[in-house]
Amino acid sequence: MPMIKWRDSYSVGVERFDQEHMLLVDLINEMFVIVRDKENISSLNDAISKLINYTKIHFGDEQKALEKINYPQLEEHKVIHQKLLQQVGEFQERIKEEGEVLRTDLYLFVRGWLVNHILTEDVKYSKYFEE
Repeated sequence: MPMIKWRDSYSVGVERFDQEHMLLVDLINEMFVIVRDKENISSLNDAISKLINYTKIHFGDEQKALEKINYPQLEEHKVIHQKLLQQVGEFQERIKEEGEVLRTDLYLFVRGWLVNHILTEDVKYSKYFEE
């Protein structure tokens, strides 16, 4: 279960979003350390809350910019964002109830989601910023 290392292949070609994605990577890597070091659930919940709060900011920034450029898949992109926030929120609630057993599952979920989302969804909008 490795940490995420930023790669050039994660770049969407929009500096502002690359910077925000890098910060999301940092927040997810903070979760990795908490999970790896088996820190208390309170620390994990704090990390999840930070991730959720910053993700909301990032999604808002991204959606405003996509609206401004009339991105044709904006509505689908918004739905994907909403679904992620819902899923992470559900994980957070389950961790409060089930605790330790979900630590690794949560980390692997958010790690996989971020990388896959950038590489499959966010890269789609980069060409619209170039025009």
